[in-house]
Amino acid sequence: MPYALLPTLLLQILLIGYSPGPANIYALAMSLRHSRRKALVMWLGLLMGFSMAVCIMAVMTHLIGMAFGNYVGYLKYLGAAYIAYLAYKIYTSRRSTADSDKDCTFVSGMVVQLTNAKILLFDLTAFSTFVLPYSNRLIDLLEVGAWLLIAGPGANLVWLLAGSYLKKFFAQYGRQVDVVSAIALLLCAIYIIIG
Repeated sequence: MPYALLPTLLLQILLIGYSPGPANIYALAMSLRHSRRKALVMWLGLLMGFSMAVCIMAVMTHLIGMAFGNYVGYLKYLGAAYIAYLAYKIYTSRRSTADSDKDCTFVSGMVVQLTNAKILLFDLTAFSTFVLPYSNRLIDLLEVGAWLLIAGPGANLVWLLAGSYLKKFFAQYGRQVDVVSAIALLLCAIYIIIG
């Protein structure tokens, strides 16, 4: 990945990773319902699940890059479209709480992350946008995957530790945060297309 694209990748990581999503809402709900220690055990499951997912997506992206190398440049349009879709979903979202029947365990955290379509698609988008146009080496994909740990488990931990403070803030300013996040995501999508 050219290091000139690193600021765009980091902005995308912050906006997508830290926006409300299944794993972030789950981490928040578990931190509010259970002790911090129990929620941190669940977070270790989120970390493991994300790490497994990012490695699987890196290998899949590597194989796609090898098979369709001449067409990889066009994947940036799919990535930009996905980011624009996320902006739309954030702009039009209604806030809800996590399913109250889920347990706060290592396994539940891992399952939440392995089935988190937001993160799986984000990983694929990041790899196809920031790596494949320049390299299809697995080591380059895994390097970007390491940065993506900021997006998944890093964001989950922030939501978990913030707990009730975020709940109060989002109850009061949730719509403004959604609008700003949606606009910033649209700007990322545009930069990917013209960049």
